[in-house]
Amino acid sequence: MGGCFSKPKPVEVKVEVVLPEKEREKEEMSPNGKASPLAYKANGTTRLYHHEERPIVLNPYTNPKDMVEASVCHVKDLENGQMREVDLGCGKALLIKQNGDFYAMGHKCPHYGAPLVKGVLSKGRVRCPWHGACFNIATGDIEDFPGLDGLPKFQVKIEKERVYIRASKQALQSQRRTKVMAKCIALSNYSTAITNVLIIGAGPAGLVCAETLRQEGFSDRIVMCTSEKYLPYDRSKLSKSMDSQAEQIFLRSKEFFHTYDIEMLTETQVVGMDSKNKRVVFKDGFRMEYNKLLIATGSTPKTLKCKGKELDNVFTIRTPEDANRVVKLASSKNAVIVGASFLGMEVAAYLCEKAHSVSVVELENIPFKKFLGEKVGLAIMKMFENNRVKFYMQTEVSELREQEGKLKEVVLKSGKVLRADVCVIGIGASPTTGFLKQSGVTLDAKGYIPVNKGFTITWINPHQAQT
Repeated sequence: MGGCFSKPKPVEVKVEVVLPEKEREKEEMSPNGKASPLAYKANGTTRLYHHEERPIVLNPYTNPKDMVEASVCHVKDLENGQMREVDLGCGKALLIKQNGDFYAMGHKCPHYGAPLVKGVLSKGRVRCPWHGACFNIATGDIEDFPGLDGLPKFQVKIEKERVYIRASKQALQSQRRTKVMAKCIALSNYSTAITNVLIIGAGPAGLVCAETLRQEGFSDRIVMCTSEKYLPYDRSKLSKSMDSQAEQIFLRSKEFFHTYDIEMLTETQVVGMDSKNKRVVFKDGFRMEYNKLLIATGSTPKTLKCKGKELDNVFTIRTPEDANRVVKLASSKNAVIVGASFLGMEVAAYLCEKAHSVSVVELENIPFKKFLGEKVGLAIMKMFENNRVKFYMQTEVSELREQEGKLKEVVLKSGKVLRADVCVIGIGASPTTGFLKQSGVTLDAKGYIPVNKGFTITWINPHQAQT
């Protein structure tokens, strides 16, 4: 085992309970006036904890020396439905007026720092102008992704028709807020081969599941596993910032996983699943039992079917190493991108100032026509052409020619031959569900998993599963 964490050996685990604020605020008193115990089930064993036993999680923004208060505007300066970025002297906040009430919270989207004042305000929510993350103006909570963290919420008061905001200096600087989370109540020497929740896949979906469980007070064992060697990272950034190192695009730090007892097994590929006995099998033969399972394995990039597809300088962008190698090989050289998908066009945009030439090959006649329409697609195409990107539309690749084992030319079905020192394939993806064959999980003809409205799986007899 390699990577960030390997399969753990039985260890002595310190018991610690940290509950979300909403649980701490509940008044649960027994008839004799003492706090009623709450039951926590850890690995099948129930333990009782009284309120007075729980460590108190202090609000990190209650230090009076950390607070600042400032008058930011007159009550009539904002109309209903308006937003304004205001400066408190040591940081900025987003001031919002809706239905006659004022709200204040962080002014930057915690996803990639977009100015929320340029976003859309509607029905008590602000939507980020860049990627669409949505935040509740009353709580600052994130309600639609991408992104993981909410926004800090600031106090607003009205005095003599002036609007005042009271905020933490630390919160003004961080511009993000992670919800209070529970921790695992683990028994000493628990079995490493048993977990309450197992999450296969370490993308945003799997990570959000683990975090949400902790935010809702779940205090049993959570294990995430991934075939990659890294902690969960933002894969979508690989085509936007292709020279990024993995550590620069981690969704959470290593310390975060330790703090909230979310176990990460890296370089750990699941190759089989026994749904009847609730057990998965890893590539190295290790088996783990689970109570609840989330399959969040994402997709695998499609490849070309023509001659030469296995050449070393032909890539799908799947890992940081893939993106880094493409940038290195394309520098002052000829790059060919197959597919005018979002990934393909982002790669073209990144390489247009670094490569000697960038060519895009696409089966359709206009990029993004199905998603954005003909007019917008043509405008985007023109913008790329103005930046030296050449398009070869309504054609496909028939052959990838090599010279001394390396790609040198891309041959199109139209007869055109393109010089190529590196080729990036962006023609879609297929679900990563091959390990579920013979598992009892229903797969459709394309390998997708049919689910109901609650995203639960339809089970079949494992002996009747697809082969």
